Amino acid sequence: MAICIKCGKENESYLCDSCRSGADLEAICQELIAYKPGSGENPIWEKLCGEFVNPYNLRNLVFAVSDGLPTPRKEYQRVIAMAIAGNSSNVPKASRPWFYEIYEAIKEDGGLTEAEKKRLHGIAVGAYYMDYAYDKAERIASLLCGSDDLPWQACYNLAEFYTKTRRYDVAEEVIADALQRFAGEPATSKLKSCMEENERRRKNAREGKSEYMPKSQDGAREKYVSFMASIGIEAVGPRKKDPKAIPKDQYPAPVETRDPDFDTFVAFDLETTGVNPKHDSILEIGAIRVVNGEIVETAEFIFQELAKPFRKKISDEIRQLTGITADDVKDAREMWEVFADFMDFAGDDILLGFNCMGFDSKFMVRAGRYANIIVQNKYFDVMRYAGKFQEQLGMGAKQVSLEELSERLGVENPQANRALADAVTTARIFLKLKEMDGGADSRSVHDILSDLENW
Repeated sequence: MAICIKCGKENESYLCDSCRSGADLEAICQELIAYKPGSGENPIWEKLCGEFVNPYNLRNLVFAVSDGLPTPRKEYQRVIAMAIAGNSSNVPKASRPWFYEIYEAIKEDGGLTEAEKKRLHGIAVGAYYMDYAYDKAERIASLLCGSDDLPWQACYNLAEFYTKTRRYDVAEEVIADALQRFAGEPATSKLKSCMEENERRRKNAREGKSEYMPKSQDGAREKYVSFMASIGIEAVGPRKKDPKAIPKDQYPAPVETRDPDFDTFVAFDLETTGVNPKHDSILEIGAIRVVNGEIVETAEFIFQELAKPFRKKISDEIRQLTGITADDVKDAREMWEVFADFMDFAGDDILLGFNCMGFDSKFMVRAGRYANIIVQNKYFDVMRYAGKFQEQLGMGAKQVSLEELSERLGVENPQANRALADAVTTARIFLKLKEMDGGADSRSVHDILSDLENW
């Protein structure tokens, strides 16, 4: 015979019919998950705690209480209860097969909020990497790293995953962001502990000491070594040390110019593993030097080189978009080495790019930190410049893409989403926009194009 957790009367289940009627079952589940035995806040629950070997097993009553909830609310409450029973926000090993089944069934369900989905994804990252399913953990982690307002538990699991896969700078970014957003227990103490562990392992790496390696069981080490190799890290034997990067707070912000009164410049473009400069990596740098407004596509005016992605895999999406594969970059140089040569090529010229202030320049900062090179060149953003011609080009107020702008201006791009081709296209667009600039405000795009040379 059980007792009702609301009124304390003996009952066949943990909620009598009277108390269950009209009760907010989800609120009760959350209270059970958060309750601290010994606090004395709820005498009925204190009595129940005394009946368990571990008083914190009170939260297991969530499984009984949630029975009256619909899918996916029922499953979500049970997962959270199970995760909290584990380590921080992870599911105990014996329960992970159950979790994976539930996770796949409800992870995109419309009955969950975005915050709840992110929390589920964070739990999945921890579960998968603890079961040595590193590729699955990586795919989910990559999605989360591009998200704002992650729950602290997701931040904690992400940081642990990146620390144990030796990407200490990424882990630091995740924890630092979480510490800014969360205050108080348990978030602050756990995140600080995670930060300390990350710093300890980073220090070991800098001093050439041993780094994390899973125990030799269930093929864990083989899986780990294979995954680490796929993100460009040699996890067996001595590995090449990463250069000591310029601290983020000591690296200057990119400098922009909006004055288009120049004809000599370096148009450039980057292909990357994703859109988040904090966590993603440069895959390719392509550039062309334009002198006195003349584009000459010969070797001395061109820079093009692939770079080994810095501790990041090439996703299926990026591979399909760019055509760049893991085999293409396996023998490539590190991003900071390619970057250093690119900056030699650029010299003191203006760096001209498309959306370079919102995207490329931020990746340049990260590469510059590792190359120990301060970029002093000014950037000119062609996307922002194109905004001046919204009416003539029929763009309205929306932000236009490189592809759309090139089509409107009749500029052919033979290999879109590859760095050199996009850089050349950007240069041509800039020169056409300059021809339109000044006194052409009332003319239509048809009138403008009819007067331009056939590029």
